[in-house]
Amino acid sequence: MERRIVGGRIPYYGIPTGKLRRYFSFENLRDLFRVAAGIVRAWALVRGLRPDVLFSKGGFVSVPPVIAAKLLGVPVVSHESDADPGLATRINARFSDQMCVAYESTRRCFHRRYRNRVTVTGNPLRNEILRGNRVDGLRFLGFSVTDPRPVVLFLGGSLGARQINELVEQLLPAIGSTWRVVHQTGTTHRAGIRRDDHYAASYFGPELPDILAAADLVVCRAGASTLWEVAVLGIPMLLVPLAGGSRGDQIRNAAVFARAGAAVSLHSSETLAGDATAWLARYACDKDQMQRMGERARALVRSDAADRIADIIIGCLGSVPAFSRGA
Repeated sequence: MERRIVGGRIPYYGIPTGKLRRYFSFENLRDLFRVAAGIVRAWALVRGLRPDVLFSKGGFVSVPPVIAAKLLGVPVVSHESDADPGLATRINARFSDQMCVAYESTRRCFHRRYRNRVTVTGNPLRNEILRGNRVDGLRFLGFSVTDPRPVVLFLGGSLGARQINELVEQLLPAIGSTWRVVHQTGTTHRAGIRRDDHYAASYFGPELPDILAAADLVVCRAGASTLWEVAVLGIPMLLVPLAGGSRGDQIRNAAVFARAGAAVSLHSSETLAGDATAWLARYACDKDQMQRMGERARALVRSDAADRIADIIIGCLGSVPAFSRGA
């Protein structure tokens, strides 16, 4: 997927690697050889490309390049987006010169010997997210600018989230008179609905900043990037964190915002529709509460993370290895 996203705009180099599992599996034995092969391949790439700094965003594929860079004396900067680091990031911390994290509480997740390398930077944002226009968003959606009903935006990610898609179908009869509904369905779900109070599309592209600016409330998963982009705009959230099939990072991300009064986290799949209906009814008649929640969300995040991370990367240039300088 990463190769497709890059699309030839920048050089792309693939390496073999194995998944890091915390539980017993015979696949772990096979993947040990893959990780070893990845380190050898990454060592050859780092040696040949001669980077001044290696920047890691985590994930199991990042471990071989981070280790290879450390072996060759290349400075390593790693970044963790979630509230608590995954296993790959915990391993990378041992080989990183600097660790960037999103939240102050994340610092405590690392061993004491590494905490002096940890800097709370926040999560980087796309600049265009901050440039949305509410009126343009309403017009794109085909909604009246003078309609007093608030707008709720359901986000399910690029592939969609079946749980959120099903939730929208369950909620529509109950909330259609008090909310205008925007639904990003993902490519695996039907889309193409456009009415004066309901807009659904499989994917939001350049129009997303304007749609976010038009939203009064967002219902979404608790992925790190989505949380940050919605929160920095001061939009209150109902969070439906992904539980099954993950290490629980979204549950803990959601908990950070819920504790701060910046969002409501809905955990129970059995009562999800009823809980969401109740909260939507409550918010529809209490805009002050929505505004307070949005303000708390904005206070929890920062918009200058990209600049802070860039400064840390640039600061590592003073420790460039001799082979990278062409010696």
